[in-house]
Amino acid sequence: MGLLKSDKRAQPQGEQVQVEPLTREVRLNSQADSELMDGDLEDHYQYYPKENESLGRRVARRLVGFCKPVGLSIRHQTLKFGEDWIFLFLLGISMATISFGLDVTISKFQRANLWVYDMLEDYRYLQYFSWVLYHVLLMMVSAGVAKYISPQAAGSGIPELKVTLRGVVLAEFFTFRTFIAKLIGVTCTLAAGSTIFLGKVGPFVHMATILATLLGKIMVKFAGTKENPSRKYEMLIAGAAVGVACCFVAPVGGVLFSVETTATHFAVRNYWRGFFAATCAALMFRLLAVVNQEKETVAVLFHTNWSVEFPFDIPEYLSYAILGIICGCLCCLYLFCHRNMLIFLQKHKKINHFMMNYKILYAAFVALVLASITFPHGLGQYIGARLTMKEHLETFFNNLTYGIEELTLKNDTRQPPYPTYQKNWLQWTHPHLSSLEMFTFFTIMKFFMLLLATSMIVPAGYFLPVFVYGAGLGRFYGEIMAKIFPEGIISDGLRIKITPAGYALAGAAAYSGAVTHTISTALLVFELTGQMSHILPVLIAVLIANAISQRSQPSFFDGIVIVKKLPYLPKLTVGKTGAHDIYAEDFMVTDLKYLVKDFQYKDICSMLKVSNLQQFPLVDSEDSKILLGSVKRKHLAKLLSQQLSTERRLQYLLSQSAVGTTDLSILNENGTPGSDKAENLNPFDRKKSTVHTAAQESGEQTRYFQEGRRRRSSKKRTQYYTMVQEWECQQLQEIVRMEDLIIDPAPYRLMEKETLYECYDLFNLLGLRTAYVTSIGRLVGVVSLKELKDAVNHSVKGTFTRRSPCHDNVTHEDDEAKISFPQQVSRILESSP
Repeated sequence: MGLLKSDKRAQPQGEQVQVEPLTREVRLNSQADSELMDGDLEDHYQYYPKENESLGRRVARRLVGFCKPVGLSIRHQTLKFGEDWIFLFLLGISMATISFGLDVTISKFQRANLWVYDMLEDYRYLQYFSWVLYHVLLMMVSAGVAKYISPQAAGSGIPELKVTLRGVVLAEFFTFRTFIAKLIGVTCTLAAGSTIFLGKVGPFVHMATILATLLGKIMVKFAGTKENPSRKYEMLIAGAAVGVACCFVAPVGGVLFSVETTATHFAVRNYWRGFFAATCAALMFRLLAVVNQEKETVAVLFHTNWSVEFPFDIPEYLSYAILGIICGCLCCLYLFCHRNMLIFLQKHKKINHFMMNYKILYAAFVALVLASITFPHGLGQYIGARLTMKEHLETFFNNLTYGIEELTLKNDTRQPPYPTYQKNWLQWTHPHLSSLEMFTFFTIMKFFMLLLATSMIVPAGYFLPVFVYGAGLGRFYGEIMAKIFPEGIISDGLRIKITPAGYALAGAAAYSGAVTHTISTALLVFELTGQMSHILPVLIAVLIANAISQRSQPSFFDGIVIVKKLPYLPKLTVGKTGAHDIYAEDFMVTDLKYLVKDFQYKDICSMLKVSNLQQFPLVDSEDSKILLGSVKRKHLAKLLSQQLSTERRLQYLLSQSAVGTTDLSILNENGTPGSDKAENLNPFDRKKSTVHTAAQESGEQTRYFQEGRRRRSSKKRTQYYTMVQEWECQQLQEIVRMEDLIIDPAPYRLMEKETLYECYDLFNLLGLRTAYVTSIGRLVGVVSLKELKDAVNHSVKGTFTRRSPCHDNVTHEDDEAKISFPQQVSRILESSP
């Protein structure tokens, strides 16, 4: 082969064709021989193993050979059964196991903290130091994880998930590294208990979607198929449902809540995925509780013993409606304060700089403030600081009426700030304050403490705190009702006592539903307590609170989207028909940047300079503007770079040098003229002279020699630049061939009379960024995500101003009006064929 190659190089070009078949034949023969030898070697090693091969390696090789058919058989049966079922089952039990293990770990942390605190009973300062140090260290670890391991792990994760489901890809959001950071961070956050007052719903939704993404990739490789966006969307929806179901052991409410919080549209075909995975997760969580001897049998998370026969009467419907109004108004105040607080922290340069660069110190400062407020022998004894988030809910859903029960307590009963492990409801009784005064203090303090806690950049959830706060608010309202009507409400001769726990149930659902703009929180509380007797009053409170909240403020997660400026459309106003009277022609952009068929390369150059659009429409002519399709910016840039490439320029210069019109001696390898530095060096100067006088005598001649070369080089360089400029002008004047363009022949289009609701639905359903507005095929405008978002915002606020019918048309009609009638008739006759 080497001889043939050397002969081939030595022979003229015409003889190379004769040698080529011989080389190909020799190459094929050698390839066949090598394959035959490889096969013989494989057979040799298969039946005659090497003498130096260890026994363990031979056994492992034989085991692999034996297990391979078994694995293929299992894979075949799995694919036959359906890999989606296996995927959803693994997703559900995995997240349930993680959630249960996390709860057990957090419980041990919290018990250890209280044990140390109680052991230091005689040392008040050491108690304060241990209480504060515990919470500060945990929040510093949580903030450090979000800063150094994965910044995407900070926060809830639900706002970013909403944006992802709309089609926007966020970097590093679904990686295993983010999963680990989220798990460690949320463990530290939840171990801080009710002092920090943050939850785990959002982080578990995020972690479940990450696990769904990773399992989806494994199942794709296992099934031997290709990953597609539609399948990924379905898996993310199932992961979100599993995340909620793991936190509340509520499969039905978890699916509906995940749909309401993460998606604007939902395909019914994905229901079974969410319900199956959520049911597996909830069942696994309850079975683990039985195995761990926390529960005697599979049961609801919070037991209630309310009266089912007559839990309330008709006059109480009005009372529940008033509770819904209170929850809605207080929710609007909370959302307004939270969003404006984040905007203030973001706009204030010094504070923003400190929070971004010193996240750990800021988290430690906030934890110090909150731990000082909740110190059990300080203000914490009036807000149930010793109770965990779960114990708060247990005491709020307790059927006892604290205002009545506290009257029967004796003075020697151990009450706050002392521990009451057997009867946690005693934490809401105090020797010097009534339960109503304690609930008042709890409602006010937790409102501002929650605002302060949500400003930290740590992995945490925000649904469980507002759920607990709503339960406390409802319990407060129920205790007031029990105080006003101590004997109950008399209706039809029956005396029905007030159940404060029922108001706590309605308050939790109404307040949390108003904060998140969801209705499924009503179903969540029913699955949590197993109490279905309060369906109507709870729904009344939830609907009224949602009506007030959705009319006045964006949801909690939408507020974070607004502050972070993520590409997501806000919600349209509920219950109003104004958006049906707004059309695409009222908010579209009419100042269009488009390409005309048979355009030149100079048009591409000017278009890329004046516009930042990612795609450009292509029309047939300037007059008709019939939309033919769209071309992406990157394709146009690539086409222009190919037209003005270095290779084409060198070919042109070589052709000109062959003619003799230019000299290529000044060009380097890139086809550009060399610098003056190389020309300033004389060959005589590169040699070291040993005689100094000889160098002085030749200095005058060297200077004249360099000046002459510099003048000649400058002339050649000017000639080169002139030629290149002329060549580029010629290239830019050429017409772009349609065959070279990558055209999208069917871009998304809207009609002029498409309503705002229809445009909104299309953009959300299809994940659009841009849509062209046409009138009988003629391009008249374009609507992007920005214009649609502005139109929705103005429609919600009621400040939308309808655009006058096309300013250009109005001007044209005014010009036509100035022309006399005979002139208009003659124009029409001239234009007619």
